[in-house]
Formats: sequence, structure tokens, C-alpha cells
Amino acid sequence: MSRKYSRVSCVLEERAPRPFDFESSARAHGWVALRPFAWEAATAELCRVHRLRSGTVVRLRMQGNGTPRAPRVRVTVEAGTPLTPDEEAEVRRAVRRVLRLDEDLREFYQLRSRLNGWSLRLRPGGGRLLRCPNLFEDIVYTICTTNITWPGTIRIVDRLVAGLGESFPGRDDWRAFPTPEAIATAGQGFLKGETRLGYRSAYVWELATALGEGRLDLSGFEDPERPIEEVRRELRRIKGIGSYAAATLLMILGRYEELAIDTEIRAFVSKKYFQGRPVTDAQIQDIYAPWGRWQYLAYWFDAPP
Repeated sequence: MSRKYSRVSCVLEERAPRPFDFESSARAHGWVALRPFAWEAATAELCRVHRLRSGTVVRLRMQGNGTPRAPRVRVTVEAGTPLTPDEEAEVRRAVRRVLRLDEDLREFYQLRSRLNGWSLRLRPGGGRLLRCPNLFEDIVYTICTTNITWPGTIRIVDRLVAGLGESFPGRDDWRAFPTPEAIATAGQGFLKGETRLGYRSAYVWELATALGEGRLDLSGFEDPERPIEEVRRELRRIKGIGSYAAATLLMILGRYEELAIDTEIRAFVSKKYFQGRPVTDAQIQDIYAPWGRWQYLAYWFDAPP
């Protein structure tokens, strides 16, 4: 017999920076295509199934709200039971991190207005790249982008969430991102066979196990005062994180000083700036050097979507 669940909703609002473009913030980065995120075009909502620390699984529906002078994010929280004050606070923190509502991009905007010859695909209030509510999920996503096509990344993340994520009450198709404990318990064999992570299985399992056993603490990476060289070095110590992945994760952490150089950026820079000739890493870096500590964002909005 199927069990029926009642669904309760509450609406929260979070203040956004000015200027702020909600749709750009939700859709400019590819993470929006990875479960448990989803973009609902009909309602212009960023949705996410999310497991709270209490074990409660909720569905978040985020929308732009307010006015240009007082932008806000409206969050409709669907849950099986009413949220406690601690759970509500956790949802607010998650939304602020996902949409980078506390990042100050004024210097980036000022550079854009001063530097001549650039035509970035940047809408007013854009420049924020979607990320996960916690660094663990961002690292797993990033590992799943290495040596694979983007459709392949979408498929393996989908299998990972479907296979190990906890479901929303009464909706088996709404699943949260799996916890480190769930991944560690499943084992490398499950990851390799059922989710088809391939060689990445060992990296994802080791990351999850290290977190579950307390051998790894990711909170220190979030400190913006830590020297970037130190953060990069520590990221590279995580199995599966090479130079490209480390630069991607530095971007996730709001450290835009480095470019994540891969075949895509090589092909783009070669075509746009060197008439199709092969380019070196140094030449790529020279192109974006005028942007200083914002060069990752400059490349991101310089390249085609």
C-alpha cells in the first residue's frame, strides 16, 4: 500500500546585492543542469531537492523578487513537516551560498567599465556563478567533469543522485545529493558499477570516507583570508584534484585569480585571439591578465555560452 504524505510550504525571502540578476546567477554556470538542481523555465525558478542536517529532505524553489533598487530572492520551501527555526536558518545559509549573495563584485564591474576592447556576455547584475550549498558537493561535481564530455557528466551525476540520494517524502523522483556517509557505505564497487563513475569512483569514495571519518575538514577552504597558494596546495592534496580541477574549485570559493585551462579554453582563445593557431598556457594567461584577480570571470563571460 502506498503511503500518502502531506506537504507543507513556507516562503522565505533573502536580500540580494545590488545590482542583481537572478536568472543569470542561476543559469550562467553549468551546475544548474546537474541534479539535484533543476531550472523551471515556465516559472523562472531554480529548484533543488536538499537534505538538511537534521535528515529532513526539502525542495527549494528560488525566484527573483523585489525591485532593482531592493532585489530579493523568494524561496518557497516544500517539506513533509514544518521547518524548525534551525532548519529555516540552514535553508537561508544554503540559498545565500548557492547564489553567492554575499559576494562583492563591484571591483569586477568597475574593471569592465574601464577596460577597452572587451564585450563580455554580462547582463547588468550578472557575474555570479552557481555553486552547491557545500564544498563537498562542488568537489564531487568537479571530479565528475574531468576527462568526460558534458553530457557524460550529467549522466553520471544523475545516476549518483538517483542511486544514493535520499528522496523527498512521497516523491521517489525528487532526491537530494547523497551524503558522504551514503557514498562511503555504498563502496567503490557500487560507484563504479551502478553510477559508472569509472576511475573517478576511487576519488569520490576516498573523499567521502575521509570526511566521514574526520580525516578531512573542508571548512578551512572557505576562509577568504587564506593565501591562494596555500588553498591551491591543499586542494591538490585531495585525490582526483589536478590543476584544472583546483582552478575550478578556487572559482567556486570566490577566488578568480586563476584560469581553469582545458581543451575548451584553448580552442576558444585560439579561435578568437590567434586566428586558429595553437596557443600556450602563457598566451592564454596574458590575454586575461588585465583582469587581475577577476580573470576567471572575464574568461567565463568572454567565451560563448
